[in-house]
Amino acid sequence: MNKKQTMKTIQLTTIVFLLAGAAVAAEPASENMNTFSTYLSTGYDQVYRPQFHFTSRLNWINDPNGMVHYDGEYHLFFQHNPLGNTWGNMTWGHAVSTDMIHWKQIDHAIMPYAGGTIFSGTIEIDHNNALGKQKGDIKTMIACYTLAKKPYYQAIAYSTDKGRTFELLNDGKAVIPNQGFNRGERDPKLFFHEASGKWVNVLWVNQGNPGRVRFFTSQDLVNWTMVSDFQRDWVHECMDFVELPVDGDPKNKKWLLYDASFEYEIGDFDGKTFTTDKQEHRGEYGKNFYAAQSFNNSPDERTVMIGWMRGSNFIKEKMPFNQQMSFPTKMELRTTDEGIRLFRWPVKEIEKLYNKSHRFENLSVAEAAKKLTDIRAELMDVSVEFEPADLTLSLRGLNIRYNPSAKIFEFNGVRLPAPVRDSKVKLRALVDRGSIELFANDGAAVATSYVLPDPANQRLSITGSETKISKLLVNELNSSWK
Repeated sequence: MNKKQTMKTIQLTTIVFLLAGAAVAAEPASENMNTFSTYLSTGYDQVYRPQFHFTSRLNWINDPNGMVHYDGEYHLFFQHNPLGNTWGNMTWGHAVSTDMIHWKQIDHAIMPYAGGTIFSGTIEIDHNNALGKQKGDIKTMIACYTLAKKPYYQAIAYSTDKGRTFELLNDGKAVIPNQGFNRGERDPKLFFHEASGKWVNVLWVNQGNPGRVRFFTSQDLVNWTMVSDFQRDWVHECMDFVELPVDGDPKNKKWLLYDASFEYEIGDFDGKTFTTDKQEHRGEYGKNFYAAQSFNNSPDERTVMIGWMRGSNFIKEKMPFNQQMSFPTKMELRTTDEGIRLFRWPVKEIEKLYNKSHRFENLSVAEAAKKLTDIRAELMDVSVEFEPADLTLSLRGLNIRYNPSAKIFEFNGVRLPAPVRDSKVKLRALVDRGSIELFANDGAAVATSYVLPDPANQRLSITGSETKISKLLVNELNSSWK
């Protein structure tokens, strides 16, 4: 799909969502949306239930929201319909984890009010008690989100009990009113900028020629001042903005701005203005990755993101849930022959799920094929490194082919760039009951896809032109739910 087709698809999707949002705002569901107690009798053992990707016990999810770490817990909030398994009644669902692998879903967090619903946003920890709501030693969680009530505006809720309950600031009224560009302005990215000592909010306000992202700053989280606009045709909703070291050097950092469809630019930020070389890059090549967000307040200098696997339509298989999240990936900036680029890689915590591991080195294709014959796996983390040749790796009937003339991996219409590096190409694949995620050349290019492998097929195979396979690693995974 080219850029114009992608933008057209996004625009159509947005129109559908906005119309649905307008309908919800005009006629809020009359049922009680505090439904989580009814979820507890539903387990994670359905035939197509993802086993190491987050899903709600019941009902619909979409964008990850409010991702933050505090006091040993990762918090994943998310767009959620507490009344059904299609989009609507947008509420913030909530799950917690100590490792980003084993999640426990808890009560819905922020509920619709005042005729509007709760769209996407972020959470940051109020370390300096700027809002003045801290109780005891527990730092306040600040949630900044969009109230989808035409025209949309940005509001704040806060938690003084580690995210278990939230209170609306000023009855949920606007802290950043609609800016007049788009009645659907939405999805604030909130963070504290250490260098300037101010809070920053990054808000998508317009799509088109040009699209517009507006930057605001504040000392107290209540009074916000517009300080700059960033104008690019590519920008559209769910902006994230993070600072990353280049090549692991903490003295050389750049800022990364990306939108829901994962277009991105790299540049510098002085607390007010984002400046780049105006080069737009593509961060995702799959068909089912959208609205990713990174964890604020990470405890270990990592920047980890999770995206919504849009299009994961489990209700076609009569599942009690719908949609799923991607597997958490670490983001890094690295210097390449083309310049500084983003790399993504599955978090190391996946190793907690490893059951059996099969490692082979320096094989011919025939020898590798024979080694795979006796392996059976439903959930897997597979890596292969080989000298470029026409090669097909089949995982549970999912065929990934390397095309040496085009220097790409091909899967189900996806074309994942994989140029030859040091006479080799590399691929890593994560396979779950409802997805396959492909990482080429150490995460230089990534493709996230919704698929439903045949539950009876747990075979692995490799075929193709004769070449040297320097490494082949198959890790069988346990379920994260058990």
